[in-house]
Amino acid sequence: MRARATHLLPLAVMLLLAALTLWLQFAVLRDSGGSARPAAHEPDAIVENFTVQRLDDSGRLMYTFSSPRMAHFADDGSGEALYPRVVQLGRDGDDIVATANRGTINRHGEEAFLYGNVQVLREATRQEPEFRARTEFLHVLPEKGISRTDRSVIITEGRSTLTGVGMVVDKERRQFTLQSQVRGVFDAPKRK
Repeated sequence: MRARATHLLPLAVMLLLAALTLWLQFAVLRDSGGSARPAAHEPDAIVENFTVQRLDDSGRLMYTFSSPRMAHFADDGSGEALYPRVVQLGRDGDDIVATANRGTINRHGEEAFLYGNVQVLREATRQEPEFRARTEFLHVLPEKGISRTDRSVIITEGRSTLTGVGMVVDKERRQFTLQSQVRGVFDAPKRK
């Protein structure tokens, strides 16, 4: 009889553990509403007055992303920023600065989406007048030097004014393209 009890003891412990595991699973599911739910899109961290800087392979500053307040979300690694500012640095001091009321950035910071009162500014240089664009949405790809929107845009460059729907700004090529419904007044420079 004693030999049988020693053989049955490990089996009894395993059955007890299986029963506790089953009970624990039902207890957890009952408390969460009956089914397992994915993680909620709630902030896990809030950062104030921050700046992120991205360098190229040679250590030169490519762009900065700053905001007075950003909430980080663990479920997808994204962030939501209040009054974001993206500065894409040019080689000759012709930086492009984009600001907005709010914005989101993806997990790796490769793209930003700016919303509400979006302003894009390239200050005047010796060769080019000031460039300023206003829209309500802007998709910024700072590593590629591209900013784009599919919304209406008002652009001023020097004394020229253009309006249209859809815009692509290519920092590397130093050009902007309006995509449709373009209207404007172009102030041609005087010939020398």
